[in-house]
Amino acid sequence: MVRPIACALLSLCLVLGAGQAVADKVVAGMTAPPFTLETPDGVEFSFPADRKGQAGILLFWATWCPYCKAVMPHLQQIVEDYSDYGVEVYAIDFKDDGDPVAMMEELGYDFTVLPLGDLVADEYGVLSAPGILVVDQAGTVVYRRRPTRAPPGKAIADVWNEEVREALDETLGCKREGG
Repeated sequence: MVRPIACALLSLCLVLGAGQAVADKVVAGMTAPPFTLETPDGVEFSFPADRKGQAGILLFWATWCPYCKAVMPHLQQIVEDYSDYGVEVYAIDFKDDGDPVAMMEELGYDFTVLPLGDLVADEYGVLSAPGILVVDQAGTVVYRRRPTRAPPGKAIADVWNEEVREALDETLGCKREGG
């Protein structure tokens, strides 16, 4: 009886360990893998080439995600606050059967929308939404949002907002007012 239980526990550990390896596929300090996706108007966007040496935020999101909806206003404010540095948000839609283009238009966010990003999410090891990564001017990931069990809403979105701003401040060598 002990042997089957031990085998089951070992199998579970291997599965969980494999899942963690996938989740940590791209971490801070690594070069962000290049990808090409089509924008809603049919133009190919190639990352990092089309960034033109600017820092950026990769947001892996879905229309159904309450965490995404909570953090998006913060990311829009970041785009505005860091406009002098050319910071943009690249909104990579994945695991979604909704209409990301219509939602972005309805919400009025100034993000580069990249639908059909499932393969890119897989390559980055993003398993759940939102995946948030900050990439510096050289293409190095300087921040990756860690998993959380916190409920969606303002409190967790405020934490992610502060973490993204800290990463941008450090990589851009800037200091915000009040920060």
